[in-house]
Amino acid sequence: MSSRYLVKKRYKNLSKYRFYKKELSGHDTNMMFMVPEDGLNCLPNMEVMRALRTLEVALQCFDVQKITVIAQLKVLLRHLQAGQDESLGDASMMADALSLIHKHNGVKTLMSLLMVGSAGLWGRCCGQKSCSRNHSVGRVHATTLDVLRRLATVDMSMGVQLGESDEVLQILFSHMLSPDTYTKAITLVENLLIFRKATLQLNTIPGLDRLIGQLEGEYLANFCSILAITISDLDVYENKTLLYEQSKLRSNIKSLSPLRDINQEYILKIPHFLSRLVDFATKLPYEPRYQGLTMEVDHWMQLIEDSMTEVLRNHQSSLASTSNQNLAELISQSQSHDRIESLTTPMLQRVETVYVLGLLLLGKQRREVQAQLATLCLIPRLSDLFDLFIWKCETFQDRVRVPGHLSSCECSPEVALKIQFLRLVHSFCDQSEYRYLMLTPDEYQEVRNIHSSFGPEENANNPPTTCTTPPLPVITPRPAISPIPATTPPPATITPPPADHALLIKPPNDNNNAHTSQSNNSPLPGEIKESKGKSKLAGGWLGEGGGGQSTIQDYPAEQMCAGSEGLLLKIVKALKKETTGSTFRFWFSRAIESYLRSANPYADQVFLLKRGLLKHLAGSLLQCDSGPSQKEVLQSTFDLLGELLKFNDEAYAQLDYFIATEMEEKKLFSLVTKNLVDSNMLVRSLVLSHDCFARGSGVTRGGRAGTEFVARSRTLRHVATFHQRLNFLVQLIKTISVDTLTQENVSCLNTSLVILMLAHKHSELPLYLEALRSHVEPHLLTNLRALLRFWQTHYLHNKDKDCNTLQRSSGIAFDFWRETVATLVAENKLSPDCIYHYLSPEDLSLSRTS
Repeated sequence: MSSRYLVKKRYKNLSKYRFYKKELSGHDTNMMFMVPEDGLNCLPNMEVMRALRTLEVALQCFDVQKITVIAQLKVLLRHLQAGQDESLGDASMMADALSLIHKHNGVKTLMSLLMVGSAGLWGRCCGQKSCSRNHSVGRVHATTLDVLRRLATVDMSMGVQLGESDEVLQILFSHMLSPDTYTKAITLVENLLIFRKATLQLNTIPGLDRLIGQLEGEYLANFCSILAITISDLDVYENKTLLYEQSKLRSNIKSLSPLRDINQEYILKIPHFLSRLVDFATKLPYEPRYQGLTMEVDHWMQLIEDSMTEVLRNHQSSLASTSNQNLAELISQSQSHDRIESLTTPMLQRVETVYVLGLLLLGKQRREVQAQLATLCLIPRLSDLFDLFIWKCETFQDRVRVPGHLSSCECSPEVALKIQFLRLVHSFCDQSEYRYLMLTPDEYQEVRNIHSSFGPEENANNPPTTCTTPPLPVITPRPAISPIPATTPPPATITPPPADHALLIKPPNDNNNAHTSQSNNSPLPGEIKESKGKSKLAGGWLGEGGGGQSTIQDYPAEQMCAGSEGLLLKIVKALKKETTGSTFRFWFSRAIESYLRSANPYADQVFLLKRGLLKHLAGSLLQCDSGPSQKEVLQSTFDLLGELLKFNDEAYAQLDYFIATEMEEKKLFSLVTKNLVDSNMLVRSLVLSHDCFARGSGVTRGGRAGTEFVARSRTLRHVATFHQRLNFLVQLIKTISVDTLTQENVSCLNTSLVILMLAHKHSELPLYLEALRSHVEPHLLTNLRALLRFWQTHYLHNKDKDCNTLQRSSGIAFDFWRETVATLVAENKLSPDCIYHYLSPEDLSLSRTS
């Protein structure tokens, strides 16, 4: 019995018809197959009905030409696109088409079309004797994928249904093996994975490792859009920004983060995956770039103009007979969506690869990834790429604005790449022993010389648990570069950089200014001088377990930056040229801060102080408008300033000099107080540094007496007294609660805890707790106790990286963090170190309900 017989016979028993039809074709379909051809003309929406019927007929082994199948698929696509553009028709067409597709199981029909191979059931491509059969099948599949993508876009429920089906995803992944359908299959899978609630486990897709292993260049870059979803946990919490909500979700879903880690481990095992990714992310030439153009937008306008010229040239032979209307159509074609997409695709592909590299540096394998990327010379290649970026500060002319965009808008085709580039640099340097690859060999030798000059005295009175600076790794130079002996004695005074970077600040011409009269033995605050002798650093408890001593490691010079400046100083220079309100300042500051964020950054701090970084940051803050639009820039500037100041007396001497007047000092700390959420990391740095200088014995690395230096410092005196620290503590506790904690303000809780840990160390904890109980602000202790209990949940479970960050940034062993919190939250009514000791019955009742 043939399929044709089934149609002609027209069974009255429809269930029996379905049985025979499925037995013959393997396709269980709807009743569209039974509608006679002449009967379609009498039905509404006959185009959609005829398209669905033709596709059904094609799946039943009938002699339907492939070109006909493609034409009917395009009919469906045209109806689904109706309404998105006035020229395509009314939106009701799309609604009717959706209704018919749902009613007649059109999605199943489309998925069945995808399962027909090149040796499928159809006849010739068209009526001609010669046709490319395989190519035509690829076109059928490609058009089918377009229809499915449109369906998932206009009907979210359909997208969710398809995304949750592992079978559908496996079918789509199989189409990535064909050049005709590769890009369209990736785009559809990407859309469906966004709808999918659970992360897709990549190792469940058969043969996926072989597929990825074969991808090169732009094919691999396109696949990165899928990797960006499957190795990232950004969508894990369903847009839950509150840490408390994330914590509850984490406790309910046991396999929340492992899937991301499993996927990362899976792709990292694929041979040469990282090398191919780095090759594409840093490939040159960088386009579009043209000689003689200074603005980024000019390069893109030139690219568009060249593209339009190419389209017109390709049709030049027919231009002589082309009417004005046809010419307008030709220009419209050159400006079509597909044409514009072809111009921006290379840039978007590079963005995806850089983004995936950054994600791999955030996972559990980040140490191995950092090592591999260092071996692949990622940083010098990024340095070369950085030279081709055009920042807003370098245009020196006003930009032409798109209608509706503000004058401060910095949107451009390359803004996403620049941001992902700086995020990648940040992730590579974060807690990395390879951060010195950001320097050139000469710059690194300078850092080593600074380290040797300011190193701590090694004797029995200064044990290694203090804020010591570990020995720096040595460089293995290129054969062409003459090695610089590590034993070269440093000069008496570090030679200042060129005039545009000079840090030798002349004092104001005011004889009454206290800063103009300085002892001959005391350098200018802006001048970095070498210590004449080894010095001790106060505060032996700091640094205890805070990262340990670094092991000496060779840095091959080819893995470091080449030229006169390394990537770090290029970023510093770009930051100094950016306007105060530029959003790029946030990303520049984050990248530099990541470089400084190490257990012992003293030599790195001095290296950057010589380049005028602190002067620039102080000036930016004094000029900054504290409006809501400046929040991110303000926060990143405060954070970077805190890292630059931490435990560094030379840096504090400079900042004291830059806020030499009472008005400047008042303005800076007024900004700190009014924006405490954004400035709390700076406050933490001040508190830690004050304790390090004032509570210990001996002198600082700069040769200053710690107690005397603290007493004279304009900066440190703002955290010197008990009442000042208490005031900061009260304001921080008031700012946050368990219900409002996010990743952005959780640092306020840690800064509060630093103040309490220092009090605990010096047996002053009862003073602070009693002051909080008697403060006019109600329920401070109750809120603090609830916050600390949440802190235990947040940091003591699956937070290894965050715990290590707390330890390294503060120099305080994480065991002491944990011990202090446990002491504070303990239910011991007799201990004055416990919050419970000071709670009233009302507070206890409130605490039980929170």
